[in-house]
Amino acid sequence: MIGANQEPLRAGNPNLGYRRFIFERSIPIPKPSYYSNSEWKKQSGDDRKTFWRCDYPVFTGGPASTLINRTLKKYMLTVATNQDEPPKIPISPESAAEALIASYQKERRESGSELPFQVAVKGSVLLNKPGLLSVRINAHLFFGGAHGLDPIKLFVFNSNTGSQLNLADIFVPQFDARLNSLINRAFRRKNGLSTMDQLDHPKGGYFGLSIKQLNYTNNFALSNDGMIFVYNEYEIAAYANGPTEILIPWSELHPLLKEDFKAQYAITFAQ
Repeated sequence: MIGANQEPLRAGNPNLGYRRFIFERSIPIPKPSYYSNSEWKKQSGDDRKTFWRCDYPVFTGGPASTLINRTLKKYMLTVATNQDEPPKIPISPESAAEALIASYQKERRESGSELPFQVAVKGSVLLNKPGLLSVRINAHLFFGGAHGLDPIKLFVFNSNTGSQLNLADIFVPQFDARLNSLINRAFRRKNGLSTMDQLDHPKGGYFGLSIKQLNYTNNFALSNDGMIFVYNEYEIAAYANGPTEILIPWSELHPLLKEDFKAQYAITFAQ
């Protein structure tokens, strides 16, 4: 299967609108020997094919949108490349799909592997206000191993310039310790842990968490409710726990925000 389309333009603010670019290419896989004929017939469509698919926003509105699109596309094509192959990044979803299918066919010929290769990338807009844009990209990657990976990448852009914002652009100097404290508090709140509980207490379900304190990650986004920090699989916990998402409300972050950040983006938050 091969296809691509774009949804109608959406206006998020005076500067940026966006269309969704949707593309998929797939090929059926032969019935694996570990399935009986009746079992194979019961498998879902995705289980019966190798595929590369994407669904992500493409922004419009001048030079800033061009830079934003370039950043998002580069990440998407990089993360969706089979890392067992030489690190040659495709230039388009179409070429990425062709490379994945070729890699799958090569693996099947050389090793006899019966497992499919599967890539699915989906982008979503978390915040789209004058001067500020936050985007989330979820991926599912399976290249025939014991299990797949489901990385999440968060982006924050100045939508007037297209440049990415980092934490130092948002918070006052020497924010590290106070931000870490807020993250640990939010993690405990989310997982029902008291201040006396260890982070890997069974109540939280993080049996594989072997650290005494969470430190902030640069994988963050802005939303109407607050700032989102995401730790991917294996970063702070076992694979079985999946990605860890922590939301800190704006009311708690307010003392850490730079005054010029609040002024530039016309942000006011409850204290």
